Amino acid sequence: MKKILFSLVFTFFFSSAFADEHIETTAVKVTAAKVEKELLEVPASVSIITEEDIKQSSARTVGELLQDIPGVQVVNSGSQGLKRISLRGEGVNRTLILIDGQQIVENKSMDGTALMIDPNLIERIEVIRGPASVLYGSNAIGGVINIITKKGGKEPVEGSLSLAYNGASAGHSESGSVFGSIKGFDYRVSASYNEQGQLRTPVGLVPYSAFNQQNYSAYLAYNFNQNYKIGASYDYFDSDISSGSQAEGYENFYVDLPEWSRQKAAVFFEAKNTVSFMPKVRLDVFYQQSHKKMHNHVEIDPNVVYMPAVMDNYADNYNNQWGLQLQSDFSISDHTYIIAGYEFSYNILDADTNVDSISSLSLMNYYKHAKNYGYEQIHALYAQGESYLPYDFSLHYGIRWTYNYANMVTSEGTQVYKDTGITNILGEDNLGPKGSSSTNAPVVAAGVMWSGIDNFSLRLNFSQGFRSPNLQERYLISSMGGGTIYPNPDLKPETSNNLELGVRYSDYGVSIDTVYFVSIAENYIAQVPISTGSTATKYKNVSNALSHGAEIGLAYTSPVGIKPYVNMTIMQRRYTDDGVETWKTGVPLVSGRAGIIYMHTFNNYVDFKVDLFSRFASETEDSLDSIHAEFSDNIYYAPWATANIAISVEFGEKRQYSLSTEVYNLLNKLYQTSVDIYEPGIYGAVKFTAKF
Repeated sequence: MKKILFSLVFTFFFSSAFADEHIETTAVKVTAAKVEKELLEVPASVSIITEEDIKQSSARTVGELLQDIPGVQVVNSGSQGLKRISLRGEGVNRTLILIDGQQIVENKSMDGTALMIDPNLIERIEVIRGPASVLYGSNAIGGVINIITKKGGKEPVEGSLSLAYNGASAGHSESGSVFGSIKGFDYRVSASYNEQGQLRTPVGLVPYSAFNQQNYSAYLAYNFNQNYKIGASYDYFDSDISSGSQAEGYENFYVDLPEWSRQKAAVFFEAKNTVSFMPKVRLDVFYQQSHKKMHNHVEIDPNVVYMPAVMDNYADNYNNQWGLQLQSDFSISDHTYIIAGYEFSYNILDADTNVDSISSLSLMNYYKHAKNYGYEQIHALYAQGESYLPYDFSLHYGIRWTYNYANMVTSEGTQVYKDTGITNILGEDNLGPKGSSSTNAPVVAAGVMWSGIDNFSLRLNFSQGFRSPNLQERYLISSMGGGTIYPNPDLKPETSNNLELGVRYSDYGVSIDTVYFVSIAENYIAQVPISTGSTATKYKNVSNALSHGAEIGLAYTSPVGIKPYVNMTIMQRRYTDDGVETWKTGVPLVSGRAGIIYMHTFNNYVDFKVDLFSRFASETEDSLDSIHAEFSDNIYYAPWATANIAISVEFGEKRQYSLSTEVYNLLNKLYQTSVDIYEPGIYGAVKFTAKF
C-alpha cells in the first residue's frame, strides 16, 4: 500500500512540474459560509459532492456517497440502510446533519442523526470539516453535512430518470423527477424507491440487514421579479430497516425498525438588492416530524437465571420540530460584508416504550409501558463578517449566542407482573426525572486568508463548536445491552476549540486542498458506571479529547485526460475519560482513497471515464468501551485495502444519458470497519440515468 501511495503522489508532482498547458478548472459554488462563494474563497475546510458525482455513483445511501471525503468516517451502527457520519474522529452525535440548511432533529438516540434522504434527490452535498457552531449551532463539533436538494429547471418541462442495481445486497433502486420553469414559476416533483436484500460478505449473509426506502418531494416557487421570490417545499422519507450481527452467539439478537420516517414542510421568502446596503434577506419557516418504531429482540441463555431468557422492547417515538430562520446580508462598504441572523426551534419528544419480558423468574416476567413527553426551545443570534485588507489579505470573524431550554413534562408508566397480576405504578425513579434546565453557549470564530496568487488561497482559522445535551441524556432512563443508563439534568454543553492551517490551489490541471488541524474538546458527555463493575451507568461531563492531523486532497489532470489523485486523512486522537487516557479511539492513523482516472471524448458525442482506485485504512483499535467496564474488550480492526474499478459513459448531444458500472473489492478482501459485521466481498453495481 505504501508503494502505491508513493507512486501516485510522485506521479502527481512530476506531472504537474512539467505541465506546460493551462487547463482551466471548474469554479464550484458553495454556501458553506451562508453566502454563495467559489470554493477557493471559502475560509472553512469544505468538500463538495456535486450532482455529477451523484449521477455517476451507484451509492445506495448518502453515507456511501460520503465515504471518500477526507476526515469522514461512515459508521454502520449495525444497519446498512441508515448510516451515520463521524467527522474528524468525533462521535456521530457531534456531526450536524442539515437538509437545505435545516437540522434533522433526533432527541432520543445514542447513535446520532441518520441520513434520511435518497441520493438521487440531491443536487449537491457540502461537508464542512471542523467546528462550525458560529453559523450552524449545536452538534457542529466535528463539522456539518449540508444536503441541498434539487429545485426547478431551465426549460418549461424537463424530466429525469435513474435505474440502479447493486450486487452487495442484490438490490435495486429507481427514481424519477419532473421539473422546470415557466412564467415565473419554478417547480419539481420527485419520487424514489430503494429495495436492498441482505448484505453479502465473504463469510455469508448478514442477518437482518435488508432494507427498503421511499422518498417523495415537491417544490414550488414564484419569482415576482429579479428581487422577490416566494416558495414552498415538502418531502417525505420512509424506511423499513433492521440490523443484526455475524458474531457467534448473537444470532438471535436483532433490532427491527419497521418504520423510520421523516417529513418536512417549509415556506420561504427571499428579497435581493432592494436597498444598496442589504444585498439579501431570507426568511424560512418549517415544520418537521420524525417517527420511529423500533423492536429490539434479545435472547439470553436460559441457564443464566439472573437474566430473562427472552426480552422484547418496543418503542414508538415522535420528534416534532417547528423552526424559523431569518438572515440578512449587509454590504457595509467595498471592503466589509456581514451576515446576521436569528434562529428559533421548538422541538417536541413524544415517546412510548413497551417491554414484553419472559423469564423463569417471576420478577423478570412482566409487561411494561412507559410514556415520556418533553420539549426544547432554542433561540440563537449570530453574525459573521468578512473584511478585505491590503496586500490580498482578508479577515473573517463571527460570534453566536445560543439559549437552550429543556423541559420534561411527563414521565409515567405501569409494570404488570405476568405470574401474579400485580401492577406497579412507575414514576421518575423508574423512567427518569421531570423538570427543566437551561444552557447558554456563546462561541466565536476568527481567521485570516491570503490570496495573492491567482487560483490560490492560504488560510489560518480558529473556530469553536458546542453540543447541548439532548432530552435523552438529561431526562430519560434507558436500557441497552442488559445495562441501564441514567440521565443527568445538570449536564453542561460539550465544547471544542479548533485551529487549522489550510491551502487550496486549482489551475493548470493541478488541484490541491490540504489542511492541518488541532482540536481540543472538553466536557464530553460519557456514560460512567455508577459503581465499580456495575452495568448501570450515568451520563456525566467527564471526557476530553485532543485530535490532530491532516486532510489531503491532491490531483492532476493532464492534457491527455489522465488524472492521478489522492484523498486521504492522517490523524491521531487522544481520549481522556474520567482521568483515564487512551490513544486507542477507533480512528485509523491513515485512511482514504487513491487512484488514477482516464477521461476521453469521442466525436464530441460520448464522454468516457475509467477510474481504477483503492480504498484503504491502517489498523484501528478502540478501547473506549473498556475504560470503565472490566467485562469489555478492546475492539481491533486489521489494516485493509481494496482494489476497485469504475467505468462511466455519458452520451447524447447534451450528455443527457449516463451509464456507469463499478466492481468493488476485486480481490474479495475480508475486512471490517464496524464491530461484528464484515464488509461485502467482490460485487458489481450498475446505474443508468437519463434527462429529458
